[in-house]
Amino acid sequence: MAELNIGNLVGELARRYGIRLDSGDPAIAIVVLNRLVLENASEELTDSIARRLAQFEASVQKVEYRAGKLIAQEVSEAAACVPAILQNDIDAAGVKAAHLVYMVDQAHKRPVTTRWLVAGLVTAIGLLGIGFYVGMFLHR
Repeated sequence: MAELNIGNLVGELARRYGIRLDSGDPAIAIVVLNRLVLENASEELTDSIARRLAQFEASVQKVEYRAGKLIAQEVSEAAACVPAILQNDIDAAGVKAAHLVYMVDQAHKRPVTTRWLVAGLVTAIGLLGIGFYVGMFLHR
């Protein structure tokens, strides 16, 4: 703290209140004593705040360390689950792809089957017609 200037205090008392004191007056001793007590209390408070601040910083570092460990553990566990999740997605996509291939195959088989059925029916009708014609020709 700044040094206490007794001369300024005595001058200010005289100017404001018209009270004249000298530097050896007991009132000045009380002011100086109050100043010393205030300086001592201020130093103790400053030391106490510094200690508590150091304790707080240490606590924050402990919390940060613990939080870091927990986050690292969570990330590690999540990363361990990723391959299984990806494999499940790949398997599901494979099943869907197989189903789509089956559906496309079925869609392509229908026209071919229909064509063969029509060709077979036309051939059967043709053979039946030829059979009737030959039968009529032979029956005469």
